[in-house]
Amino acid sequence: MEFIKRMRKREFTEMTLKTLIAVFMSFVAIILMEGMIYGIELNALYTNGSASYSSSETTTAYCIEVEEDRYFVVYHNPNTDGSEWSATAYTLISREDCENLSATVVYHAPNAFIFSITPVHYVVMAVFLLAVGGYFTYRFIKLKKEYTNIIDKYEKEGIIELE
Repeated sequence: MEFIKRMRKREFTEMTLKTLIAVFMSFVAIILMEGMIYGIELNALYTNGSASYSSSETTTAYCIEVEEDRYFVVYHNPNTDGSEWSATAYTLISREDCENLSATVVYHAPNAFIFSITPVHYVVMAVFLLAVGGYFTYRFIKLKKEYTNIIDKYEKEGIIELE
């Protein structure tokens, strides 16, 4: 019986480590996927953007340095109808021109949480993590049932059969 208990403890420890690694790798995959989406959307604004910038007190201009003293500007205006983000394709301006913009100017790219991650992304992330968690929950339940059967058989017949 001691052998079964040690083996069960070892397998549950192994399954716990597999679960932790799978959840960690799921987070890494989500981060890489969101980074890819962010890069694609920012590049699409840089190559295909058409200006629909309208200045208001809530407009933010993100000046992103592309070359030395040459900035690509992405405008964020949450009060407009349609797209909140706008830019002019391949148009680079100097730092002095950035400082003279009538919007609030920041000198970095927008972060992914306000630029590319939408509520749909959060739902997909949650479903993916729940699927990974559900799979390992199923594996834990199955392992527990197998060991329950092995222990019951050992108590009834006095033999251990491992499949």
